[in-house]
Amino acid sequence: MARSSLTEQLVDLRRTYTGENATQAVPAVKAVLHDLPPEQRERVVDALRGKADARGLFLPEAEGDDQRSFESALLAAGLDAAGHLQLKPPASMLRPAHAFRAVEPLPRPRLHLAEHALGPLLYELLPRHDDGWLSGLAGLRVTRHPRSVELRLLDHDAGAYLMGVDERAWAEGMRYVHNLLAGRRLRADFISGPLTDLEADHLAEHPRPSGVGSSLLRRYHLFAAAPWLRALAQGDRWWVEWPASLGVARVADRLLHPVLGLPGAVEAPSTTGGLGVSTGWYDVYLREVEPPNPEHEPALAAFDWAEGVTGWWEPPHAVR
Repeated sequence: MARSSLTEQLVDLRRTYTGENATQAVPAVKAVLHDLPPEQRERVVDALRGKADARGLFLPEAEGDDQRSFESALLAAGLDAAGHLQLKPPASMLRPAHAFRAVEPLPRPRLHLAEHALGPLLYELLPRHDDGWLSGLAGLRVTRHPRSVELRLLDHDAGAYLMGVDERAWAEGMRYVHNLLAGRRLRADFISGPLTDLEADHLAEHPRPSGVGSSLLRRYHLFAAAPWLRALAQGDRWWVEWPASLGVARVADRLLHPVLGLPGAVEAPSTTGGLGVSTGWYDVYLREVEPPNPEHEPALAAFDWAEGVTGWWEPPHAVR
């Protein structure tokens, strides 16, 4: 197999997992291939033919438990944020609603957001006081740069970037946050500075998720064609579901792929339906559920949502 065709094949394959554009994926793939000795390059070729295992080279996993835990929490927040997108006028359960458009799987991943997703994601992420309760991601702090937002944890050595977020995009995202908080009669009491006692107590009682959440975030584009994605994390186990559309076996095969799949993963039995995938340390169970009924879409799109349900709510126009 010629070097150029191998590069192109790996780039195309990686992009189906990450959603990256060619400018992002090509240098990453070339950098790995450049450093591979001939015998390892042949192993990659064999892996593409299903005759070897080269997982972990061209789509790296998170480095360390801190980063894995943080990325798992980011995935959970992104899935919650996607629920807001379903209520973006006109509301729809059939229109794909995903916070993440692409993920560059770097040591500190670069997250590229879908249109309108910044506000909902900030609502789910930014830690704040809610009358003695904590909302958002405990320990998260942000630093704004001219074209991105840096996310980091105070209690962990972990971080990520939200890309393409300039001053205007930030203002629009925060407008959504403040609108939703006002509609729910909640204070915009955001937390900054050192880790607070409230955050520390919350983390002691509610540890962040871990397991394959990070691996799924780095492969989020596999689910982009589904209307939505839901997940439940319990310790190192994840349960993931979406409306019938992608095919559970097809997604499982992608997660087991000998080049871009989860390192060490094998198929595992599932007692809840669908299919399971296990790395030996972490498990994920996949299933499809009944899809939304298209006949309900017109009524959903025309529904007049009450204030506080969605950050896109606007007061009714006065009747003249």
